[in-house]
Amino acid sequence: MCETCTTYSQVQVNQYDPTRTLTLRNAFVRNMNRRFRDLVRVIRQTVVDQDCFGLAVQTYTELTPPPGYQAFNFPRVGQKVEAFMEWLRRQEERGLLETIQMNQAGSAIEAPWTNIYIQDSYKRGVLRARYELSKAGYNIPSLSQFGGASALLSTPFHIDRVGMVYTRAFEQLRGITTAMDLQISTILAQGLVDGDGPALLARKLVSTINGGGAELGLDISYINPRTGRQVSYFMPAKRRAEILARTETIRAHHQGMVQEYKNWAADGFVIQAEFTTAGDDRVCTECAGYHGNRYSLDEIEHLIPIHPQCRCIALPVEVERR
Repeated sequence: MCETCTTYSQVQVNQYDPTRTLTLRNAFVRNMNRRFRDLVRVIRQTVVDQDCFGLAVQTYTELTPPPGYQAFNFPRVGQKVEAFMEWLRRQEERGLLETIQMNQAGSAIEAPWTNIYIQDSYKRGVLRARYELSKAGYNIPSLSQFGGASALLSTPFHIDRVGMVYTRAFEQLRGITTAMDLQISTILAQGLVDGDGPALLARKLVSTINGGGAELGLDISYINPRTGRQVSYFMPAKRRAEILARTETIRAHHQGMVQEYKNWAADGFVIQAEFTTAGDDRVCTECAGYHGNRYSLDEIEHLIPIHPQCRCIALPVEVERR
């Protein structure tokens, strides 16, 4: 049995998780949430504990204030907001947008921390594709003939494809932080003008990250006339990032599978892919409408994920020599 088959032979078909990336998706989300928790903690410490804006009522004067104490206590609101936002962006660069040392194509490079999960998912997609093609009757060479999984993933086709997914995931995360910063700066400026105390101001700022701002008047919502349910325009940054992590993990897995299918198609095979859902009661009507449909590799390449947090997969169903 080849190494790829060994990887999947012990795994039964999982209707809930057809891509078999649930553990990886959850790990990605946990890491993302930890980084948001760290950001929330440091915001609270800065605004409340260190009273960076000088909002608390002072009963005494410290001769040697601690580092950061009233650090942004400038005379004008605009100066306070500008200084705080500059500090906040530095925290984001160290946490949410951190770059780390990663091995890629045989060398160490500086890369976004999100690449760890994207790379792992893409690799699993490549191995899954080889396994499914082997099941379909291909004579798939063992990974050792390619020099191992790392060598296989270092081929130009895979490097280009995974690089595209790397960039997409990180730029979306950067977009989330940019939108979050805009909300924070707006709420901060209004809170300072309104004379909010440190605790209330910190709660408002944190609500843009964690949610729960309805009681503070920050959630903008309306009643859907068709369903009668309350719908919010506002989605906190942390929730958006969780959705990003789950969705981009699936996208990387799918792109890895399709690229490996294409690599074998270039070797003289005609391959079609079948759109396959999880098959449970959580499958949406949109994905259910695609289930069982067959597509060329070019057609299905950008079809999955259909929507955020999609769990669908493309499996080979027709393989024949030209």
